[in-house]
Amino acid sequence: MKIFPSYNPQRIALYVKTLFRGRLYIKGIGAFEFDMGKILLPKVGDKIHFNVMSEVNREVQELRAQFA
Repeated sequence: MKIFPSYNPQRIALYVKTLFRGRLYIKGIGAFEFDMGKILLPKVGDKIHFNVMSEVNREVQELRAQFA
């Protein structure tokens, strides 16, 4: 499990895209799981987790488009 000390969507997206499957923790926000290069729906269903999930997944799509 990777622990990110702060929320930086670009760094997190690069990590998710590179490792493809695993878990991560963002200090102050919480834990996330990712598979197939995308953050999965969080088990905690609050708005902050959903916003982080969608923003990081958008960043992953942008990275894929740049390297395709």
